Amino acid sequence: MKAKIMYLFKYTKAFIVLILVFNIGLYLACSFNSKLIKKNVKESQAILYKEGMFYNISDLLNIRADNSADALMINECYSVDSSNPYESYMKVRKNYRKNKKLYQYEETVGELNTYVEEVDEESDEYYNTINELGDFLDGKIHSYINYGRYWHGYLIFLRPLLMLFNIIQIRHILLLVFVALYIYLLYLLHKEFGKNITIIFGVSLLCSGYFSASYILEVAPVFLITIISSIILIKRIDKIKDFYLYMFIVASITNYFDYLTVPLITLGIPCAIYIIKLLKEGKDWKYCTKFLIINSIVWVISYATTWIFKWLQYDLTINDGNSMIQIGFGQAKFRMQRVNEAIGSNVSYIPIIAKIIGKSLIYVTITIIIIILTNKSQPKIKKETKNYIPFLILAIYPIVWFIALANHTILHSYFTYRNVLLFMIGILLAINEFLFSKNND
Repeated sequence: MKAKIMYLFKYTKAFIVLILVFNIGLYLACSFNSKLIKKNVKESQAILYKEGMFYNISDLLNIRADNSADALMINECYSVDSSNPYESYMKVRKNYRKNKKLYQYEETVGELNTYVEEVDEESDEYYNTINELGDFLDGKIHSYINYGRYWHGYLIFLRPLLMLFNIIQIRHILLLVFVALYIYLLYLLHKEFGKNITIIFGVSLLCSGYFSASYILEVAPVFLITIISSIILIKRIDKIKDFYLYMFIVASITNYFDYLTVPLITLGIPCAIYIIKLLKEGKDWKYCTKFLIINSIVWVISYATTWIFKWLQYDLTINDGNSMIQIGFGQAKFRMQRVNEAIGSNVSYIPIIAKIIGKSLIYVTITIIIIILTNKSQPKIKKETKNYIPFLILAIYPIVWFIALANHTILHSYFTYRNVLLFMIGILLAINEFLFSKNND
């Protein structure tokens, strides 16, 4: 009993430390005047306006950037009131200017699309965050809205970066970081696990839009967390005493930075790497499956608790008549609806999922061919093994996510598709275990 209490205390202590660090980081990031970032915010708005709401990164691969969310993030950076940092990062307002009489709109369930363009009240143009940012900078908007249901941890990096760089320059920096991390991760994977595993992760990352994510402020943080946590894991794979605690911390950090894009990959990729290690050490499929399930539960608890704590902290410390807990759970219910009436009541998540999975199976086939061609020995079916089972379970995770958050899948399939990274890696690792596990270099 005492051991269980001490174990719980360890996790509670870790959570408290994380929450303190989260708050301190945001407080510091919101402590300097927005005038320091005004020049680069204006330049960024002009760049985004030229590109449009959804910038096509690759017509061939059908990859587009969500400039809509990036404009919103920049708006929130500029809307910070440095005279009251705590309130600023709790509310995370858009279109807010201190000492200006503004009307506050209440956030409603659905997308954050309250935008009153008072200079063009007759306009029926689709909600455009880039135009909104421009009107806000020109002083043409007289209303604001809170976006307090997320932690918005990206503020601790994006606000300082905007002091020195515009969005194009930030993208270039991110691309360099993404390339460096990609190369280093593959180097470590090859050193630790051999050629096949390196090919599987390398090709899967490429085909799930890894490098295009560096172009998108909204999606970049979750990939950075995934790759950095995986690198740390491989580097310290024999020194991490409590992997469950490690995933608990990773999940909390994920919720802090992410915009509900593809957080699932921060669970799946490190777990896949560690399961490969366990199998290499002689653990059986039952042990590894139990390991995966427990880690998944720990990850979900940490992710959800971190999110709910933000809502609770808001309600306990910000007295503005809003209930962030009510807003948060209302949004959760909205995301889990089966169809989206706003874009057509007959729009279903099933064809979207089928399209995503179908396309990924093409990449899986290509990767298998690459592995066969690069192996000295021919593949050999091992009917006696069941070590592929935990990887097949992992491959199902994105499908479960797509279905559980069906409405979110419908609305944001242009970035949620990247969850298919886990499907590809799970399927490929299962095939590798079934055919090639004895043949790895």
